Amino acid sequence: QCLVGSEMCIRDSYNAEHTIEKCVESLLKQVGNFSYQIIILDDGSSDGTLARLEKYQDNQLVEIVAKQNTGASSTRNVGIEMAEMDSEYLIFVDADDFVEADYLKLLFDQFKDNSNCDLAICGYRKEDENGELRFKAAGQKQVMDRRQALEQIFVSTGYEGYPWNKLFKTSIIKDNQIRFNTDLVLAEDLYFCCEYLLHCSKVSYDPKPVYHYVVQENSQINSNRYGAPYNPKSLNIITTYTRLQSLIPAKYQKVHQSINTQLCWSSTTILRNIMLAPNRDEVPADTIAKLKGIVKQNRHDFMQNTILPKRDKIIFMLNLYAPGLLAWIWKKFSLRGNGF
Repeated sequence: QCLVGSEMCIRDSYNAEHTIEKCVESLLKQVGNFSYQIIILDDGSSDGTLARLEKYQDNQLVEIVAKQNTGASSTRNVGIEMAEMDSEYLIFVDADDFVEADYLKLLFDQFKDNSNCDLAICGYRKEDENGELRFKAAGQKQVMDRRQALEQIFVSTGYEGYPWNKLFKTSIIKDNQIRFNTDLVLAEDLYFCCEYLLHCSKVSYDPKPVYHYVVQENSQINSNRYGAPYNPKSLNIITTYTRLQSLIPAKYQKVHQSINTQLCWSSTTILRNIMLAPNRDEVPADTIAKLKGIVKQNRHDFMQNTILPKRDKIIFMLNLYAPGLLAWIWKKFSLRGNGF
């Protein structure tokens, strides 16, 4: 049995009244020879989310659990504990998003076609609320070992560290007591996926975009737009990558280079946002100095990283030396990309 939980359901279905029905309906229309259950955890929503879910109360495929608001990671962990009781596989789906009818089939088929497979991954589309495409995951259909999968998860044009395009084995999560880290605020998904991958022997990836990731107007991505006010919470991404340096064994040298690359990229991006923010004069000088130090320390690994697309390196150089010009180019030509 596969437990399917909406990431905003397993994570939290907090105030998703306008999107939750589309999400659940797309999960109920899955085709394939397998059984599954949808567990929705409402994380203390204050809008009409629970009212929208009333129509599914008598549906045997859907279980709805209302709980007090405890945050994303904590709520997802509740979902994991429920899944560990009787589910062989586990997947997360964001309540803002929806999936194609062959979403689960494509993931299950990878387990069926590859013996000893420990993780199945699918492609995705990142799009606006109006359906306009921002980005589509690239890459080739392949089977990877642990090292390759850890290296590929940091490729910004690939499958990345999201939980909603991955079908996990519940036994691996249970046996190794893997949970979402409640101390992390940003990129906690990536940390969870990396910790899981450390216990995988074989990983399968099919880039067919059967998942629709819908970027909401108030999302983290849009909060980092050029000219938005600087928010100190953006520094939490540095904490996550620093934790990843400790999590990943030193023998995975290329993975550590990728983590250093992400530290460099994130620090440069935050510096750009500070320079363009209306409240930039309020940012402490030691914060700017720290970010510049991280960039200087890891710039070599960034430029030497062979798995980064040239686009990212060009953006990095513009971020570093001409953030205003990059902002103008992006706005002038209405450019879109993964994370922009």
